[in-house]
Amino acid sequence: MTSRERILAAIAHREPDRVPVDLGATPSSGISAIAYGNLKRHLGITRGDTRVYDVVQQLAQPEDEMLELFGIDVVDVGRAFNTEDAAWWPVTLGDGQAAFYPAWFHPEKQADGSFIARMKDGLDIAHMPARGTFFDQTYFPYLDDYPADFRDLPLEMGRVLWAAMAHSPWDHASDSGFWETLRAKALDLRASSDRALLLGIGCNLFEWGTFLRRMDNFLMDLVAEPEKVEALLDALMERHMAVLAKASCIPADRSAPCCLTSLRQGLT
Repeated sequence: MTSRERILAAIAHREPDRVPVDLGATPSSGISAIAYGNLKRHLGITRGDTRVYDVVQQLAQPEDEMLELFGIDVVDVGRAFNTEDAAWWPVTLGDGQAAFYPAWFHPEKQADGSFIARMKDGLDIAHMPARGTFFDQTYFPYLDDYPADFRDLPLEMGRVLWAAMAHSPWDHASDSGFWETLRAKALDLRASSDRALLLGIGCNLFEWGTFLRRMDNFLMDLVAEPEKVEALLDALMERHMAVLAKASCIPADRSAPCCLTSLRQGLT
């Protein structure tokens, strides 16, 4: 089987020729940038760069050589973005290793070696301690209470670190023509590889509740404020469904088939 066939067989609950393997196709299956550098050093690989594509969790984007070496079957569509060297700048990781951050990400280093990430208006949204391996959320939009309505939900979601410091391709979501570009890059990536492609959209419900209210508050809300929780989840669902609609039918050309329809034979 090709990697794509192997993944599709597993998804369809058919027995593949072997267990499919993933490394970094989602932020939940990625590898720490520090661990990635250590792995390369252990293998004696000195070529290439450690690019930290997910800056919140400080995850490395596995290079093609590593994908081949470990027989990886699936890749993230986001790797088709930020491919030029100008999209990155050099940094030093907590253990002293050299790496690269996306050009848009410039956290402020503090005197004690820690880092603060801010919005353009100066709002402090995330911290990473000295020698840390990920950023912690520091701004919770609804920390004090739920709003009377959720008209400000898009704005406040955009100030949560997971959205404000989004991994590729979502760091380009505000670009003009993003959905058309996403479709084109996905098709190009599919044509150049027999690996399965994955687009992580992240339409979380429980997690967004914790991102907005903070974990301790939201867990108590589930019991003490169920009506407010339900209202929030309804508002989140509306936003998520709107994003899914765009992702499943990217309007690059009204005469062209929907994105998921046209890619169904191999995108996933």
